[in-house]
Amino acid sequence: MLCSNRRTALVFKVSNMKAIFMTFRVLIVLLVGCGVAAASVVEPTIQSDIYNARDRVMPALVHIQPVIKNYNTGELEKQTVVGSGVVFHPDGYVVTNYHVAGRAERIICTLSDKEQVPASLVGGDPLTDIAVIKLDLSDYRGSISVAEFGDSDSIGVGQYVLAMGSPLSLSRSISVGVISTRDRYFSPDVRLPSGERTGRYNLWIQTDAAINPGNSGGPLVDLDGRVIGINSRATLYANNLGFAIPINIVKKATGDIIAEGKVTRSWIGLHCQALQELENHFGAHRNAGVLISSIDPGSPAEHAFLKAGDIILKVNEQPVSARFVEELPAFYSLIADRNPGDEISLTVLRNEQAYNFKVATRTLGDLQGEDFECKDWGFAVKAITRQMQIENQLSDTSGVYVVGVKRIGTADEGGLRRADVILKVNGNDIAGLVDFIGQYNEQVQLEIDKVLLTVKRGGSTRFVLLNLDAREDKQTDEEDSRQ
Repeated sequence: MLCSNRRTALVFKVSNMKAIFMTFRVLIVLLVGCGVAAASVVEPTIQSDIYNARDRVMPALVHIQPVIKNYNTGELEKQTVVGSGVVFHPDGYVVTNYHVAGRAERIICTLSDKEQVPASLVGGDPLTDIAVIKLDLSDYRGSISVAEFGDSDSIGVGQYVLAMGSPLSLSRSISVGVISTRDRYFSPDVRLPSGERTGRYNLWIQTDAAINPGNSGGPLVDLDGRVIGINSRATLYANNLGFAIPINIVKKATGDIIAEGKVTRSWIGLHCQALQELENHFGAHRNAGVLISSIDPGSPAEHAFLKAGDIILKVNEQPVSARFVEELPAFYSLIADRNPGDEISLTVLRNEQAYNFKVATRTLGDLQGEDFECKDWGFAVKAITRQMQIENQLSDTSGVYVVGVKRIGTADEGGLRRADVILKVNGNDIAGLVDFIGQYNEQVQLEIDKVLLTVKRGGSTRFVLLNLDAREDKQTDEEDSRQ
């Protein structure tokens, strides 16, 4: 009887297990079915959004081939580079990167219908890496499309985006990804290939949509088909880690460039750092204000008696803060956006006491000066701007800055080096580039065999002798050996 009861119980348990198993299988089928159904609804929606965004912006995409001048080797070299851009105005204005077309001598653009048209540089702004070019449509028989700018302040992390352009010269390309972060900060010490610093006044949109060389200047597009950024830079050895300039920064820069040919900013000579980096010194309670780390010599800030270590609490009664590095560009822009010559009021904390300072702004001058090739002497120089003087810690803007020295040439053999500042030529003072060009032309016309340069290098003065006679002897020997 006991065995029979056990047998009956065992049969009952087995039958229950079979029922549970069948129920479990049904649930799995239902869940999988729901998943397939959900996927069948979601995937076509995203796909159609990508297609719509593509169709709205792709006709406005431009493949750009500028010819730029390069003096870094000590002699003039003309190089054809490849970049991207997007038409944003019905008159044929195209936005791209400054490092693509900001120093272009000649520009050829390929439009979406594969027709090529010339373009001219309207102006550029290296501090945001933005340039505007204008298409020459006088002989063009097609019609141009214009992309719509969106709002970069409304974007969100995880949002789908499309990066368009000509990566590695492969024109009309699209990559898809998401926004990784909308407020990436880079040190303003980052430089463009042409030497100017960039990024002081803006944060960057980070995306995993592939951005490669050649994508520079192309649009970063949301699924509504609006341009929310301009592709600018990638990171070597990273897996799809690219960065774009927020379109709200681009809107202001392009507007100023079209109106004036450049972006004009105010300057008072302050450099700041995040409070968080020194919170052990200032205390955890110090979570507001902007810490001054250094002041440019001869700047409006120095004339107003501001000091390193001061903490700015207000600008024109508006509270300011830079506890984190991501907040620094907004503070710099607050001052830069004032009209040059305006007087601003700063409330400053010094030794736990609040003080008020009045500072008169000045125009932020050009970052880099005009270049000049000394072909007969084997090097290239440029004019020294006020910003170059500050950056290189020079006493003034006198002299010329050596951009590059030709290898195995007269200047190289004489010991001239890149970043030297030439103060005198054969004992004659050089006030600036005009003086230097005059001295250079005079010495070349007189066929002087030896030229003595007085240069500034690393805070010390030294002499560099250019033995032009030895150069001629060497050229003669080379010609004889070929014969």
